[in-house]
Amino acid sequence: MGESDVDLGEAIEREGHETLLPSVQRSVLSGHKSFVADILVEHTDVRELPLVSPEDSWDGKNKQGAKANDIIGGRYVVEGQLGRGGMGRVLRVRHQALGKPFALKIIKTRIASNPKIREMFYREARLASALTHDNICSIVDFGQDDQHGLFMVMELLDGQTVHAKLRQSGKLSPKIACDVMWQVADAVRFIHSRQILHGDIKTENIFLVKQTAMARRLIKLLDFGLARPDLGRTEGMDGTPEYIAPERIDGAPSSQASDIYALGIVLFELLTGRLPFQGTLKEVLRAHKEQPVPPPSTLVDTPLDEAADKLVARATAKDPAQRHPDVASFMYELRALMTMLGMDSGGARRRAVASEGARERRDLDHRVKASAEVFANVAIPMASCDPSGRVRVANTAFLEFIGCAGNVGGLQLRDCALPEVYPTLFEDLAEVAEKRLPIKRVIYLNEGGDRVVEAAIVLKAAPTSTEVTAGEIFIVLHPLRALLS
Repeated sequence: MGESDVDLGEAIEREGHETLLPSVQRSVLSGHKSFVADILVEHTDVRELPLVSPEDSWDGKNKQGAKANDIIGGRYVVEGQLGRGGMGRVLRVRHQALGKPFALKIIKTRIASNPKIREMFYREARLASALTHDNICSIVDFGQDDQHGLFMVMELLDGQTVHAKLRQSGKLSPKIACDVMWQVADAVRFIHSRQILHGDIKTENIFLVKQTAMARRLIKLLDFGLARPDLGRTEGMDGTPEYIAPERIDGAPSSQASDIYALGIVLFELLTGRLPFQGTLKEVLRAHKEQPVPPPSTLVDTPLDEAADKLVARATAKDPAQRHPDVASFMYELRALMTMLGMDSGGARRRAVASEGARERRDLDHRVKASAEVFANVAIPMASCDPSGRVRVANTAFLEFIGCAGNVGGLQLRDCALPEVYPTLFEDLAEVAEKRLPIKRVIYLNEGGDRVVEAAIVLKAAPTSTEVTAGEIFIVLHPLRALLS
């Protein structure tokens, strides 16, 4: 906050902690629904606020789909369509402030008002946005547009799904299949280490990034629509029938073992170009429960090491206890197969690259954690909001300042008491957004009795280099001094 020309004074002690707005903490938010996330995210101390709560209503009265030049979420300009899936369309968009292209997934209008679908959508966004890994597609933003409904913004990938690749060219060579499988497994190992299950691992959710002549093949794991914390809860059968573990068919809890089963099915598909069980839904589910997955070597016309058969057989065992105990064990056995295929000549280089990548991911993870811990616990209230006053993220001190406890999704500043002590708040937000010049005001807060706190409030446009908060306004409050009225 080097631009601030005010001196930082001592905050007033009240009830054992610092506070700035005790007398203005009225129950004006009592009608606002709190949203308590049902997921376990590692950075829990940061109040990361979605643009809306999935509990908020949306009437679904969208009369037409998004078209070229439409603006979604107030900042994403539609450039075209990339694809279509079960949940909706994927659009190519460009951020107005950054000029950077992204992929934006928008949920189908006819199902957007379904509470279960909305919960699934928000769960995917929150889970995926909390994960940083080379083989996981990055989620950079999500929210709700008044006209088009729920949307999620992802990094724009150039390439095709492995499912499409298999349909075009049939099975992959054993070496390519192992390379793809290694990267997918490493992504799943990473999310499992964060106590998160994917729940829908399949070739349609594995993206083969288009590579340059010199670049190594890169795989991205997509679509956390069925991902959930590893809480061992029974929620009925979900997932894609061709990849679902036998125990899930009867409603057993999701587990790491069920994700490992899906990895085994995917490996079989990569090696053979087909799924092990096909037919009607009833036939496929019965086969998962009663029939062993055929050895891949019996379905290909080229020799395949028996280690591949053993790996697939163990990963797809009917009894979860007979599968690999974790993804690391699956990867250990996969590495042995890769060695037998002569893929170990570059092993030292791959291990060095993997080790360096792991260090970089660990360092990034630690930086994210450090930022979260500092932001959440700093005593000065801080937040980021859009020009209309819709809060994206706020630290604990800010939530206490406006009299709002907990993680409140979709918080609007006009719903709290702040505008009463800062009447020009929304005019200033609009001006900062338009002119991109900071505004500093002094406000006076009644501490009770004859005590008044003088505080400076600073509004500053987010730098255009920011990836998520570009176009928003950062809010910081500086306590100055206590006065006698």
